[in-house]
Amino acid sequence: MRRYELALAFATGVVLLCTGPRALAQDDPEDDEGLPAGHPAVNDANPHAHPGKTGTMPGVFEPPDDVEREDPTLPPGTIAVDLRDADDKPVAHETLTLGIVINSIAKGDTHKHEQATTDAAGHAVFAGLDTASNVAYRLTSGYGGGSFAASPFQFGMSKTMRVVLHVYPVVRTLSDALIVCETAVAAELRDDRIHVEEALTVYNLGRTAWQPDDVRLALPEGYTAFNAQASMSDQGVDEVAHSGKLRGTFSPGRHLIQFRWQLPWSGEKDVDFDVGLIPHVAIARVMMPATASIKLDVAGFPPPEVRHDDQNQTFLVTERRVRPDEARLTSLAISIHDLPTPGPGRLIATLMAAAGVLIGIVFTTSSSRRRRKAADPDVAAARDMLLDELLGLERARAAGTVGPKTYDRARRDLMESLARLIVAYS
Repeated sequence: MRRYELALAFATGVVLLCTGPRALAQDDPEDDEGLPAGHPAVNDANPHAHPGKTGTMPGVFEPPDDVEREDPTLPPGTIAVDLRDADDKPVAHETLTLGIVINSIAKGDTHKHEQATTDAAGHAVFAGLDTASNVAYRLTSGYGGGSFAASPFQFGMSKTMRVVLHVYPVVRTLSDALIVCETAVAAELRDDRIHVEEALTVYNLGRTAWQPDDVRLALPEGYTAFNAQASMSDQGVDEVAHSGKLRGTFSPGRHLIQFRWQLPWSGEKDVDFDVGLIPHVAIARVMMPATASIKLDVAGFPPPEVRHDDQNQTFLVTERRVRPDEARLTSLAISIHDLPTPGPGRLIATLMAAAGVLIGIVFTTSSSRRRRKAADPDVAAARDMLLDELLGLERARAAGTVGPKTYDRARRDLMESLARLIVAYS
């Protein structure tokens, strides 16, 4: 069995069970802070671990744990570091970087760096450090051209810290790694746009760290407002050439990435768009808030189910798990039907407002004519043309042949032109 098929079989059968439909409600909702609304809770436990740490599927690597803990045996202001490999053996003569962030309300954040090199036993020490509560530390290693980091920390009561950080050989192609992924797409209609949030989970089941080489996720034409959630890790998605580009070093284990974007909506009843996926997706999930009318459809997915989160919000959710013998998922074709179109009340109000403006313009122009005995016929013709354009725009809006954004922009331009004409020749 190929490496990808092995990983996929393991992921769909064992690893990702914690993120399936049964996990819509978890005991600790705080673990899922920041996920798209309605996203099933994700278990923070080691995704490769089994009860008693036995029975791991052949070919799937269970990484040793990194450690950040206080050590009262060390002098205050000291960080002792052990750098180790995948077999928990020392890594000698490697450069470590200690990032230091000093928070100040008056001066803002100050960033500093210190470096040390591990000895033959893979050990290094940073001493004489600031132990104040407004100082945070983050230890990183650039082993093999990658980026490996311990969790950020501050000094506790003992004012010391012992860190064990593991590093791995770095590969840049999927064929050399053992990667499976999960994706969740949450869409929600907000005023004149569809707000989309994506949560990507990358599971590295091998003994090497994966550093993607130009892996991109296609974004739909016309998208706007791309925004990736800030993270202390180097993993993320950057906006590059109308797509999202995956970046960072994915060491063995589980990694969560989140970002969002928007799709303009002009009042259409139905909206269709495609969302690109990262490679080797084992589970894909699409959801949106449930209403009485809106329908959700994803090509190749089962009909959506109505589910509730732990806050009793209702969502339409459809999910697909890819079997090893199925074609790989590279994109999601999402269709949202029966969206609420603008009601007649809104249009009537707009027409009444436009009629009031037109009446005011007519009266203003008439007064101007009375004041000026010799009005320029070209000015009058221009004014009449603009008024005709306004009336035509209102008719097109009433017939539904122009969308709200086009209508607003065109009406604004016409009104500005009329205003300039009246002011200039009054």
